[in-house]
Amino acid sequence: MVNSNFTEFESIPTGGYCLLTRAKRNGRWWMLKGLKEAYRQDSVYRLMLQKEFDIMSQLLHPMIVSVYSLEEVSGLGLCIVMEWIDGITLKEWLQQKEHTQEQHRHVADMMLDALAYVHSRQAQHRDLKPSNILITHNGQYLKLIDFGLSDTDSHAILKADAGTEGYMAPEGASDIYSLGCILREMELGWLSHRVVRRCLAPLHRRYKDVASIQRDLHRCWRWPKRILFIVIISVMLIMLGLWSHSYNQQGLQSLSDSLKVYKKENAEKMADEQSKTDTMQTLLNTLSQQRESEQAAIQQKQDHILAAKKQIDRQVQAYGIEQMLDTASCRRNVTIPVIRIADELLRDAKDDEVKEYIQERYRKPWLKRLSELPFD
Repeated sequence: MVNSNFTEFESIPTGGYCLLTRAKRNGRWWMLKGLKEAYRQDSVYRLMLQKEFDIMSQLLHPMIVSVYSLEEVSGLGLCIVMEWIDGITLKEWLQQKEHTQEQHRHVADMMLDALAYVHSRQAQHRDLKPSNILITHNGQYLKLIDFGLSDTDSHAILKADAGTEGYMAPEGASDIYSLGCILREMELGWLSHRVVRRCLAPLHRRYKDVASIQRDLHRCWRWPKRILFIVIISVMLIMLGLWSHSYNQQGLQSLSDSLKVYKKENAEKMADEQSKTDTMQTLLNTLSQQRESEQAAIQQKQDHILAAKKQIDRQVQAYGIEQMLDTASCRRNVTIPVIRIADELLRDAKDDEVKEYIQERYRKPWLKRLSELPFD
């Protein structure tokens, strides 16, 4: 189906079999990538355009040009409809010679991010070069473009060699090798040369992934700051050493005086602490002696009460009262005066504990026993 909604067509010069046209639709500029008239009906070139659209439609990244549809456009034939990027190529950007090394590194970092994402989607660009990288005018953002020669493992068609002379590895298309060529042109600092050399090394020594390149570049970029920091610290230490040497004697004398004052104050504190310790020890000894005396008095009283109880038991046994209580024909409180005996024992007792003992052991049980004896 032919789409005729596009207006204000502007042709963009390009080589090869592709046709680039800027057009407007719905108040917005778009980039249309189609085939030149001589190739529009060729099935191979149409398949290449279809393959490019299939791969790009799977790449959703802020630093990769976005595609929206594959349409038949009036007067242009089958076209990939993609976003229009207002910017210049990386080649033109580098030729301006007005950007700082920090800006170069920022652009390189964005390029590495974009390529790492492409590889994470199991795709290869296969035609990396400065003219296929755009730098936007607003905000200096990077956009990776032109996936016409790209490929993935899932595609089984159009597997021919690809690349551009000067950016293609000796063995064929290699994004890592092409990336090394671009990084070399960007002049990222002398410490970055080691990373570039490894990108351009033979295949068995070349980087295997973009993440390793980005990691090593960041390390190289941090080293000058580290070296500067080390130099500053070294200078500060040297200056401190010189100042210390100049005031060494005065410092030693001041330290000696401080030590003497400290020793004197410390000796006074120690004497005061020793005095407090001796006083506390004396107090503890006094309390310990008092406690021992109290315990001895308590033990003595307990021994006295125990002896009194044993004496009561012996007196009761001497009366033979148990045998008298077993007499069935006795008269309560007359024939067997056990209560009178208990009262006499109570009267003779000196301590309350002994009296309690007599009450509980003898008097109360005897009263109960006598209440149970029969009368004659």
